[in-house]
Amino acid sequence: MVIEDPDRYDFEEFRGIDIYEPGTKLEREVNWDTLFRVLLFTGGSFVLAMGLLLFIMIPLINAGMIVINVVTFGVTFKPWALLLVSLSEIGFIVPPMLYAKRRALPLASVGLKSSAPATDIALGLLVGIVMLIANIGVTGFVSWLINTVTGTQISTGPSAFIASGTQELIAWIAVMFVVVGLSEETVFRGFLQRRVQMYFRTRSSRSGTKSILITSLVFAAAHLDLTGLPSLFVLSLFLGYLAEKRRYSVLGPAVAHGFNNAAVVVLATLFGF
Repeated sequence: MVIEDPDRYDFEEFRGIDIYEPGTKLEREVNWDTLFRVLLFTGGSFVLAMGLLLFIMIPLINAGMIVINVVTFGVTFKPWALLLVSLSEIGFIVPPMLYAKRRALPLASVGLKSSAPATDIALGLLVGIVMLIANIGVTGFVSWLINTVTGTQISTGPSAFIASGTQELIAWIAVMFVVVGLSEETVFRGFLQRRVQMYFRTRSSRSGTKSILITSLVFAAAHLDLTGLPSLFVLSLFLGYLAEKRRYSVLGPAVAHGFNNAAVVVLATLFGF
């Protein structure tokens, strides 16, 4: 069977076949023009998220929930303020969904699918635990290295992510799984990494490794956190590997991502980590 346009098909013809794995019919030819458009949409995700960030922050600043010190460039978040700001990450998921809609692709083409949800969730929790251990280790090492080199005590821990009470802590956990984890994994793993791997599939024998490394660099840089960049890069390696092994279903990576972030908030709240 010949399909002239690999992005348009009768979905019923492929029921039961994993057409979303790199190398199969759907989007099997990802050239540089296609990848460049994917990169533009990824950049659009970042811009939209930043726009929502400003949209949410301005009224919070006017209400006194966010205080900016213009002398030290420090930012103080009152209870619930940072959590509300985190909702801006919803913007990450919009451009990939628009990309799929414009090309008449199902949402499964950007990773919003799962053939074995129980397995994906279990693997996500397992990888999330490993990520948390790696996160603590890398963050601690970076903090020690900066303090040793500069001779000053600089904290690289998530001190801002401290809940003011039980209700805010529960809300943080929900947001980390449903908003942050799902949104970021859709754009970086289900959308970007999958297509980077398809681009390198016919150009390199190590397409999976290259796609994970490239996506991890983009993922770490997009967080605009210089001291946190090493830990973000390492965490993204775990997420990218899991996404590839689960044929780019983002359920597992979203659970792992959400677990790591939620655990950090819990540790910061309970122990001042």
